[in-house]
Amino acid sequence: MLRNEIEVLNNHKRFAAYAIVLFVCGSLVAYLGLVQAFDFPDILRRSPQEILVKFHANETWVRAFYYIFAVSHLVLAAAVLVSARALKVAEGPWLTIAVAGGVAYALTQTIGFLRWPFLVPQFADMATNAESTASLEAALPILEAFHRYAGIAIGENLSFWAMSAWLVGMGVTLRNPIIGHRKIGGLWIATGCAVMVYTFEQFGGAFSVLSPLLLTTHGIAYGLLILFAWSTLESTDGEAIGRIHPMPLVLVSLFSITIIAPGII
Repeated sequence: MLRNEIEVLNNHKRFAAYAIVLFVCGSLVAYLGLVQAFDFPDILRRSPQEILVKFHANETWVRAFYYIFAVSHLVLAAAVLVSARALKVAEGPWLTIAVAGGVAYALTQTIGFLRWPFLVPQFADMATNAESTASLEAALPILEAFHRYAGIAIGENLSFWAMSAWLVGMGVTLRNPIIGHRKIGGLWIATGCAVMVYTFEQFGGAFSVLSPLLLTTHGIAYGLLILFAWSTLESTDGEAIGRIHPMPLVLVSLFSITIIAPGII
């Protein structure tokens, strides 16, 4: 590999690693902020009127934290695209699936989050204005329809399908003999499969037992991302990924689960 090609590869690896760290930190900050300011995610199970009143009470912070969530996922999309350049040595259909799934996951999450800072404020103003009661009642079906489409259909179902494809594709790519991280790749695959299983939780009944998977899979996914970033920075010139250090995976996963747990349990 030529020296200039090595330098380009190193730049891609550094950008991907720092973008991943920024995504994880931004997501955790936004999540923790919404738990405190908006009773997230329990608030999403309440009536539209309650949601709007609570939103209006802390509108500035809630809008800011949802915006951070959205921007963080756009950063993730960039990280996915650039990391694919670093993994080009293992190029194949599974890497393509990983890139497509990762970008789709990031964009669908962004669409779901952006409805809060740009659509919901107008409805929240109506909910807290006695003179707008009639207008709110007429507009609530529109909000509910958009919530189901942008929030549930795109931001949850389609997004989690894409997340599953991304994690599985990355796992298979990492298990490629050229890279050789079979155990860590297997954990990526297992996490991706668990995300797909979790999507059945929405049907309730016996599937309600799958609810803890949301906490577990996201905590482990954040840990895997930090581990990937760490290993990328540790790699030598011309090497896609360096030696695996399991400690970042353990620490970040436990830290993420600790932060996410209050909003889920």
